[in-house]
Amino acid sequence: MSATDASDDIRATGGCLCGAVRYAVRGPLREVVVCHCGRCRRTHGDAAGYANCAAADLELLEDDGLRWFAQEGRERGFCRTCGASLFWRVAAGATLSIAAGTIDAPTGLRTVAHIFLDSRGDYESTPVEGEHFGAGLPDGWAAPVSRGVG
Repeated sequence: MSATDASDDIRATGGCLCGAVRYAVRGPLREVVVCHCGRCRRTHGDAAGYANCAAADLELLEDDGLRWFAQEGRERGFCRTCGASLFWRVAAGATLSIAAGTIDAPTGLRTVAHIFLDSRGDYESTPVEGEHFGAGLPDGWAAPVSRGVG
């Protein structure tokens, strides 16, 4: 496979603020779901928008700064240099959530849902776009996969 062929299947690229973590996604990305739970608010300073991909579709191009924080069966990937929050996953899960703000523009993504609205910050107004869920995503509900390429 030539270098051109290898880059043709890249769906998205992104990384942290300082560049110590860079990644490429070589497969479909789920549209963005914004989480308003207390953990996401503490991690990001506010609600957090995440796209999602198969864990096997994420290629780390630069991972010198990548560190993982594990708690209660969940893991958050962040840059130890600049502090950027990049990834979220269930331990040993088949998918990986990517902080939407770390994806290089244009993303071609749209917000399709807000979750854990019952626990959102008292300063937050009700979001406009996407479906609304008081807790997590209901069983059987699946966010659509992005149709466009950024």
